[in-house]
Amino acid sequence: MEFNRQYMIYNPKEQKLNITIIGAGSTGSFIALNLAKMGVENIRVIDFDIVEKHNIPNQFYRLKDVGKKKVDALKSIIKDFTGLSIEAEDSKIDKDYDFDVSSASVIICCVDSMECRKMIYDLLKDFPLRYIDTRFGGEGYSIHNIDLFNEDESDNYKKSMDAPTKETTCGSKAIIYTILSLASEVCNIVKRIDKGEENPELLRRELKVYRFIEKKSKLRK
Repeated sequence: MEFNRQYMIYNPKEQKLNITIIGAGSTGSFIALNLAKMGVENIRVIDFDIVEKHNIPNQFYRLKDVGKKKVDALKSIIKDFTGLSIEAEDSKIDKDYDFDVSSASVIICCVDSMECRKMIYDLLKDFPLRYIDTRFGGEGYSIHNIDLFNEDESDNYKKSMDAPTKETTCGSKAIIYTILSLASEVCNIVKRIDKGEENPELLRRELKVYRFIEKKSKLRK
């Protein structure tokens, strides 16, 4: 693909990041597509689930993908749309999962439950990674963007997993434009990280009332 129209914003030839997306559902599938459309080549997607009919309205899959492994279907779709080949890993992450972070620089968490988020955080907390966690429900979403080696950011993130939240499981009580907006914001953050631009620790948005809340703490590079 040619990316000359976006070079002033993001030049994929200067890309430095390796992206791992955990979860190929609503947010994970569209984030993978957006990143590939930006020219990001180093994308790994991890999921064990299959495409079901109820996934079609708010996930990046086709009717003919029903019954297929999500990672396999997503790899095929992104290849068709962009010519890029992502790494598709058919795995279920549990407490004994051995993360290969040797080449990873950004982990994007797009999982179903807070329990799973806690488990993934515990598996990764000792690695020098940038960690992006996506949450959504109805017409609202939040994005946590933390440096795992930053004690304050990690503490704030751990507190967020114990606090009551409006966001729900992936795909429940959601509509497509919420997911697309969330995926776009995540890709903007990835671009900012890659280019060394300022990026926020936490974003919250309520589309129903057009309210965009950015955490008042520092923007950091």
